[in-house]
Amino acid sequence: MTETSALSAGAAAVPAARARAARTKSRRRSITAYLFLTPYLLLLLAFGVFPVGYAIGLSFFDTISGSFAGLMNYELALDDFRLGQSFVNVITYVAMWVSLMIVGVVALATIIDLMPRRLGTTVRTVTFLPSAVTSAAVVVLWLFLLDPQVSPFKAVYGLLGWENRFQVFDSIGFAGVFTLMAFFAYAGGWIVVLHGALTALPGEVMEAGRVDGCRPVTLALRVKIPMIWRTVALMAVLSIANGLQLFVEPQLLGLAGPQLARNDWSLNQLAYQYAFALGDFGVSAALSTMILALSVSIALWIVFATRFYRID
Repeated sequence: MTETSALSAGAAAVPAARARAARTKSRRRSITAYLFLTPYLLLLLAFGVFPVGYAIGLSFFDTISGSFAGLMNYELALDDFRLGQSFVNVITYVAMWVSLMIVGVVALATIIDLMPRRLGTTVRTVTFLPSAVTSAAVVVLWLFLLDPQVSPFKAVYGLLGWENRFQVFDSIGFAGVFTLMAFFAYAGGWIVVLHGALTALPGEVMEAGRVDGCRPVTLALRVKIPMIWRTVALMAVLSIANGLQLFVEPQLLGLAGPQLARNDWSLNQLAYQYAFALGDFGVSAALSTMILALSVSIALWIVFATRFYRID
C-alpha cells in the first residue's frame, strides 16, 4: 500500500514539475522580451509621449504672459485667416499623394514581383535608393529637375511650352509638385515592405491559383493584392500621418526664388511661424495638437472601417 501511494505521488509530481518548468520558461521569455523592448519604450516616452503631453498642456497656457488661457489659443488658431487655405492645401496634397502611393506602389510592387528573381531584386534596390536621401536633398534635386533650363527633361518641357520653373509650378501646382517629390522619396521603401508581404503569402494558395488556370496578372489582381490589403491600409495610415505634417518641401521652395517662397502653405509651417516668428508657443502648440487630433482621427477611422485587426 505504501509503495502504491509513493508511485501515485511520484506520478502526480511529474505534471506539476513540468508545469513549473513551463511557467519558468515562459517567465524568462517575457523578461527577455521586456529587456529588448525597454530601450524602445524609453525612447518612445522621451521623444514621443512626453513631447506630445507637454505640447497639449502648453496649448492651454498663454506662453507670453505665463498665465492659464483655457481654449484661447485654439480660438486664436481657428481665427487665423491663413488656416483655411493651409488646410485645403494640405488635404489636397494628402489626397493626391495617398492615392498615388496606393495605386503606384501596389502596381510597381506587383510588377516587380512578377519579374525573375535577380532582375526583381535589382529593380527593387534601385527604387529603394531615393528613400535613403533626406527630404531637404530631395527638394534641391527636384528644383533642378523642374527647371527647364538645366533639367534632363528639357525637351519634354519644351513640348509643353514651359520655359522656366515658375511656369512648371504654375501648371503642375504646388500640391502636384510636392506629390511627385514625396512619391519618389517614399515609394521605394514601401515597395520593399510590400515585397515582404507578397513573399509571405502561402505557397499552397499561389499554387492552387495556378492549377485553377490563373495567369500571373490574374493571380496578382485577384489573389495576391486582396491578401495584402492590411499592408496597403497601413501604408495609407502612415502616409496620411506623414502628409499632414508636410513642412520641409514648401519651406525650402524659397531656394528657387522669392516668387516660390511660401511660409504658411502648410499647417506645420503655420505652427512654425507662430512659434519662431511670433514667439507664441501656446498657439503653435494648439495648432500642432489639432493636427495630431486630425491625424489620429483619420487613422482610427481607417482602422475601424477596414476592421484592420480582425482575425480572419
